[in-house]
Amino acid sequence: MTGRIAWAVAALALTIAWGPCAAQTKLEATLLFDGSVTGQAANGAAQPVHVVVQNWTIANDGAAHEIPLTGFYVAHLQSGNIAATIAGATVDHQPGDFWSVKTGATMSVTVQSELAVVETIAPSKQ
Repeated sequence: MTGRIAWAVAALALTIAWGPCAAQTKLEATLLFDGSVTGQAANGAAQPVHVVVQNWTIANDGAAHEIPLTGFYVAHLQSGNIAATIAGATVDHQPGDFWSVKTGATMSVTVQSELAVVETIAPSKQ
């Protein structure tokens, strides 16, 4: 009887401890950089640009997850295998692939491996 109670308490503790974590890791963003850099305009003048770089960790739960960014950005698959859908077109990506998402478009990602990490680089004029 004591063994069953101890097992039940341990199972409940794991459920409480891991339950919220599992839900949070379906789509989790990690901010890597948020700041200004100086680029060069077409006329050669210095032009400040605001850049946000994030890593999106996405678990394979069988669902498509929309990356909640607006505006133009570049995506880079760092690990895992995904199918990315942008403006109705789906493309499979392997680690190391780069692609862009135009302003006004959305990207949904379906993970085909256990887990995937997508880096996004979002520049915007200041």
